[in-house]
Amino acid sequence: MASNSSVGKFICGAALAVFLYYFFWVSVLPFMLIEEDNWIHGLFPPLQYAFAIPAIFGVFFIGGLSVFTLVKIRHFI
Repeated sequence: MASNSSVGKFICGAALAVFLYYFFWVSVLPFMLIEEDNWIHGLFPPLQYAFAIPAIFGVFFIGGLSVFTLVKIRHFI
């Protein structure tokens, strides 16, 4: 069993990797002066997904939070 420290380091490392991937995908890749068929573009999905995926996760997060809150306060209503 892993200790809490090693699990925390793994979670921080994974979060940093996801953040850097997304940052490069959204902030750097559109402004690079390279052809569309370059190998670096093959590492990333189309740019339209860069805004659709977080929006979908945000809707599910806010919806889940709303449902959780309504379930917890339903006997007060």
